[in-house]
Amino acid sequence: MNDIKEWWNQASSRDQMALVICGMLLALYLLYIALLKPVMDMRDTQLVKNAAQQQALERVRNYAAIWVNQGEVKKNAANNGTIVELVDSSLRKNNLKLSGMQPSGSNDVRIRLEQVPFDNLLAWLYEIEVVQRMQIKDISVANGASAGLVSVNMRLHRD
Repeated sequence: MNDIKEWWNQASSRDQMALVICGMLLALYLLYIALLKPVMDMRDTQLVKNAAQQQALERVRNYAAIWVNQGEVKKNAANNGTIVELVDSSLRKNNLKLSGMQPSGSNDVRIRLEQVPFDNLLAWLYEIEVVQRMQIKDISVANGASAGLVSVNMRLHRD
């Protein structure tokens, strides 16, 4: 320690001043690196997270609005027309040909579809249950004459 004091006392006042200034700059830099930089990095990270959360919230709001509007459209569509009319229009929309239909009352109908594409049948079943709000009471599916075709017998009910 005495060697350092002796070296300090022998240094010129200009050198001493330069060392004090360099020491202060080094202390400020270390303070910045140790305290300010991590805080600023955390702030930047939080700003990015907040922006992502804001975008996610906006997407959820958009999806919720779409879902609510679809629910109203589905309710309106399900209440328009008789069950026979609804089944017939939805079959045409999904490119399915009806082989036989037998209404029983105002809320039930038996349907026969022969040699229809399975993918179209699935899309139609989704529309019948979800969009038209009908219930499939009985269903019987059999393989068709070629791959991808099926024959179906079913009974639908609408409340």
